[in-house]
Amino acid sequence: MTTVRSRLLATSAMITALGMAAPALAQTAPAQTPQTDDGATQVEEVVVTGFRGSLERALSIKRNANEVVDTIVAEDMAKFPDNNLAESLARVPGVAITRTGGEGSQISVRGLGPDFTRVRINGIEAQATTGSNRGRGFDFNVFASELFSQLDVRKTPSANVEEGSLGATVDLHTARPFSQSGFKAAMSAQGAWNDLSEATNPRLAGLVSNRWDTPLGEFGASFSVAYSEKTTLQNGASTGLWNFGSADGGWCDPVARPTLCAGTNTAARATASLDSTRYPRFLRYQDYRLETKRTGITGTLQWRPQESTLVTFDVLYSKFEGERNERQLESIGLSRAASQGGKPETVVRDIVLDGNGTAVFMALDNVDIRSENYIDIYDTTFQQYTLNVEQQFGDKLTVTALGGYVKNDFNNAIDYIVQMDRQNTDGYSYDFRPGGQYFPAINYGFDVTDPNQWYIGPTTTAAGGTGASGPDIRLRPNWNDNIYKTAQLDFKYEWSDNLTLLGGIQAKQYEFIGRGQRLASESNIPAIPAGYNMTSLTEAYCGFQGLSLPSGTPNCWRSPSLSAIAEAYGVFSNTGRFALSETVSSARGDNRTVTEDDQAAYLLAQFKLTALGMPIRGDIGFRRVHTKQESGFYSTVPTAVNPSGFEWTVVGREYDDNLPSMNLVFEPAEDFLIRFGAAKVMARPGLAQISAATNVSVAGGSRTVSTGNPNLEPYRANTYDLAFEWYPARGSIFSAGFFYKEISTYIQNITTTGTFASTGLPDSLLAGTGVAATDSFQISNVINTPGGPLQGAELNVQQALTFLPWKFSNLGVLLNYTYVKSDIDYFVSTTAGSATVTQPLLNLSKNAFNTTIYYEEGPFQARVSLNYRDKYLTAVPSSYNTDVAGVKATTFIDFSTSYKWGDNLTFTVEGINLTNEPTISYTDSSAERLSDYFQSGRQFYAGVRYAF
Repeated sequence: MTTVRSRLLATSAMITALGMAAPALAQTAPAQTPQTDDGATQVEEVVVTGFRGSLERALSIKRNANEVVDTIVAEDMAKFPDNNLAESLARVPGVAITRTGGEGSQISVRGLGPDFTRVRINGIEAQATTGSNRGRGFDFNVFASELFSQLDVRKTPSANVEEGSLGATVDLHTARPFSQSGFKAAMSAQGAWNDLSEATNPRLAGLVSNRWDTPLGEFGASFSVAYSEKTTLQNGASTGLWNFGSADGGWCDPVARPTLCAGTNTAARATASLDSTRYPRFLRYQDYRLETKRTGITGTLQWRPQESTLVTFDVLYSKFEGERNERQLESIGLSRAASQGGKPETVVRDIVLDGNGTAVFMALDNVDIRSENYIDIYDTTFQQYTLNVEQQFGDKLTVTALGGYVKNDFNNAIDYIVQMDRQNTDGYSYDFRPGGQYFPAINYGFDVTDPNQWYIGPTTTAAGGTGASGPDIRLRPNWNDNIYKTAQLDFKYEWSDNLTLLGGIQAKQYEFIGRGQRLASESNIPAIPAGYNMTSLTEAYCGFQGLSLPSGTPNCWRSPSLSAIAEAYGVFSNTGRFALSETVSSARGDNRTVTEDDQAAYLLAQFKLTALGMPIRGDIGFRRVHTKQESGFYSTVPTAVNPSGFEWTVVGREYDDNLPSMNLVFEPAEDFLIRFGAAKVMARPGLAQISAATNVSVAGGSRTVSTGNPNLEPYRANTYDLAFEWYPARGSIFSAGFFYKEISTYIQNITTTGTFASTGLPDSLLAGTGVAATDSFQISNVINTPGGPLQGAELNVQQALTFLPWKFSNLGVLLNYTYVKSDIDYFVSTTAGSATVTQPLLNLSKNAFNTTIYYEEGPFQARVSLNYRDKYLTAVPSSYNTDVAGVKATTFIDFSTSYKWGDNLTFTVEGINLTNEPTISYTDSSAERLSDYFQSGRQFYAGVRYAF
């Protein structure tokens, strides 16, 4: 014990000494992670199979790495441990996932959101996006998990790994034939069922791999395919955020408008008009029905013409198709200003506030009610091609050439919304008191199932009021392409048994192309065409199953018929009133480009030595990168410059970064490791942030202006890691890791409230919208801020409980806990010298906890996983003069069981989100008022797998 203690005390001195004695390390050698004959990571020989075997193989990789790395390995061919890659990542210490429709989609690592995590597939940076993702974040639900054999999360940088991450670099590996001993094949089939949508869907996968000796050398080929369908019903409540009492011109004033505002309760109106009073802008219940199809294909060809040469060609293809139908019933009038006939024409009859100034009950007259039907049909096509040639020259030098092409094509050709209104409705009320803060009782004041109570067509005017903004028909098709082209040349020179030198150069071109179209006018729909009426243009709809609706709240109502209205009005004719354009003011912000040319070079020394009686290994390196960036977008200009009032603009800039890194591993006692890492890192700004396109929106009472900033500095930080790892037995680890990141440059999206006139944009951009330049808008911009520190700790336990008696010895446990704290300074306005507030980093959960308990005995295995994530912020400051917006804490529980029948056949049963955990977003840190509440149901799978 004395020897161990003295070695621990010497560790901090050794860290400093090694940094000062770098030249002397030229006579020492690296500790290399073993490699297979195709260059993939090799682990120690393990005979344990199944989930426990995959954990042991992953731990072996972690232990032998110089960096802080966590790995997940497939249990068997085409058998990843989880249904979704993001859900597998949730078991990694420091990783928190975001679920969409109950399925993991994106990750945050150590409090840093999806845009700070880089993803590489077979060594090439890639980006996969679906839905509303327009940033650098990676959507893991694009791919079937069966397509991959290994997943690595690199938490500390090394000079030979590309820049661009503040959180982690995630490496995804597909199966390769030279990693198999010979012919292998596997196939699986599952049926999926969701208890909320009550839909049954298929899930299929298969993989075949083989290798042959020929006169031209050894050849190998592998091929895999995966296909799945999923039907998800997501429903819940939404408030449209909470505005303050005097906003949008105040409530109906009986002094100024005695006829229109007759019936006003003067005392209630005074309470409702206080700036401290908050009311929901368009309270509603919502149904989302999402149907997806996912097809994935991988293929690999490998050729070894001689022992010193290896050629590998990888292909990955995935297509993710989605169709989302969204229905909602809402009080749209409360989100409108005077020019739209909204709130200033709404009569307050009664109001009740809670202790936070929240209007938990309101009774109102002259309210505009809206029924909306929205369909969104989209697909993502991902394709990647990589060629890797590895050549050995003698016993010491290896040169590798790698080239790759990646394209992610997002196509949202159908984005179609139809609305119908009932304006100036009396007797409307909502009440949160019976159903609590998430489920209000709503009385719409009329029979919402009667088609003759609704209208579609031109705007109407209340007696003594202003012409209201009528319902909309919206078409908003949009397309995005993300393209990576990469070429790199690397060398590895084994100087001695204790020192290996690595170096290389890389050229990478990244291109983002965004396009969008809209109608010149979405409101002021023409009168109903001859031969149609409100009955033929609408349909009955019932929804909200599984929600705890208070008594009296309708769950059936009349909804616009998308097909009937498209036929009646010629919505998709692309002519006349329904002609689409990229250059109308509301569409210009969707049309933008970003091009980045990155050139990098690195040198890295991997070493191992013995000092102070203990083994030490690690790497020290330096990476330099040059970034050349161009952003293209539409600018609003004076008509004297361009008669159209706009023109295409391209802004370019360049910057350089020097990125040193160091990773050290000390072994003061057998099976006990101490890791230390230090590095300078950078991450490039988000795509929407550097595309300076201006987007003006007034649809549905939103009234927003957003713009970007092509001259943003990248995120930059200095990072430090210290970890202690104890491996008491094979397949077991107890570890504690500590990390600190000094973020010196941060990028903030800031939203402030102001008039349209204050933006400096021409009033002509509001022509025909019925919105005045003096109306209040939410104005969004992007700026650099000073940043701040981020610090935290990770605790990790992985233990097979073989020491327990009887059947309990077949149990095992995985536990990890992450604590993260940050203090980032945010500006509260874009005005020079404005005040700042200190809040946590966006997407950062202060506490996260993951645990898995598994059981394996012979052919039977089972496991249960729990993933907890603290609440986190999504905006600072937030809209409508609130300090923050965020998402509340979540706890997800999943399970998996399997039984192997004979040598080849396995039966499986799995469940996702067993407790039907909702996702709840909120606004205002003190009151945490409801923004959105969504549930997606429990998902179950049952199937078989055959391997031979």
